[in-house]
Amino acid sequence: MNSPNIHPDLSVRLSSVTKRCLQMVRDTWRPEECELLCEEADHLAARAQAAGFTDLSEAMLGFSVYVSSFAERGHEPTDEQMQQVKALVDAIEEALQRYRGRVEVAALSPPPLAAKQARPAIAFLGSNSSHLAVLERSVAPLGYEVNVYATAAHMKAALADDLVLAVVLDEDALVDWLAGHHTSAGGSGSARVPLAVVSDHDILQVRLAAMRCAAEVVFILPDDQSRMASRLAGLIADRAEPHRVLIVDDDKSMRIFCASVLRHNNLLTRAVATPEEALMALHDFSPDVILVDLYMPQLSGFELLSLFRAHPRTAFTPVILLSGDSDTEKRFDALHIGGDDYLLKPIRPRHLVAAVTSRARRARWMRRDMIA
Repeated sequence: MNSPNIHPDLSVRLSSVTKRCLQMVRDTWRPEECELLCEEADHLAARAQAAGFTDLSEAMLGFSVYVSSFAERGHEPTDEQMQQVKALVDAIEEALQRYRGRVEVAALSPPPLAAKQARPAIAFLGSNSSHLAVLERSVAPLGYEVNVYATAAHMKAALADDLVLAVVLDEDALVDWLAGHHTSAGGSGSARVPLAVVSDHDILQVRLAAMRCAAEVVFILPDDQSRMASRLAGLIADRAEPHRVLIVDDDKSMRIFCASVLRHNNLLTRAVATPEEALMALHDFSPDVILVDLYMPQLSGFELLSLFRAHPRTAFTPVILLSGDSDTEKRFDALHIGGDDYLLKPIRPRHLVAAVTSRARRARWMRRDMIA
């Protein structure tokens, strides 16, 4: 029986952590590298826990707690302590192997040359070798590989084979990409992988072309070099961790409609019928976006919005109000008291998905910036 599969991005970053740790144990102990590894371990432990990989998360936390003490004091572990570090790294690798979902099949006679299994990587399209070098140096510490593609058609084939974690376009590749991937304004929040653009020029033409490609970020070098890896990692993680949506509506058919549309677009949902249930849901469900019906029997959507704005867990969570009332004053009131959008019923599925994904993505970016 197969083990549950772990997302390729999380697998790549975990493997990188274990490799860097073992290299440090075998070679030279570097306090600054130790501190970076602890930060990465904390982040990945949280992701593993959210994905339901409890023992993997515990192994990461155990490593982080133990090694952080050396980072704080700036001391090098003794030989005995080094063995403990190695044991903790081995525990991470063992847990990771259990979740990779591999099925080993014994062969009577192995093939003479085993083909190297391709693994998902960041895809680069462009001819600027200096941009490629910056990208490779930036993402290497996180364990990401970079595959270079000659044409947009080659990259499209890799996307179809699920071998791409993120697409990075050099500015000279924008025309080629736009020829087959032009999109209307609105972003690519529901796209399968994130897209970024790299340029030496912070000019309107580049940013406009990037927007038409549905790029989620534009890196202007050399100024943005230091944030390239963290921003790409965050965008990739967003695709690995579906956005969470809390739906509050007393109309059962509307709850079912919203939940079905959003789940079909790879979002996690929790649907409740009353404000009391909504507040209870916050104990074990942290939404990226909240959908609220404007008219409910117990209290209005405006009142519930005010409660969410006063709640510490949802004070900055985007709230979208749903209503069949086209009164412009109602829309103004919704925005005035802290609402983020106002969707009129009947709601078209693509409008619902666009409103939710764009705000959910922005909310996560803001949280990362605040934590950083």
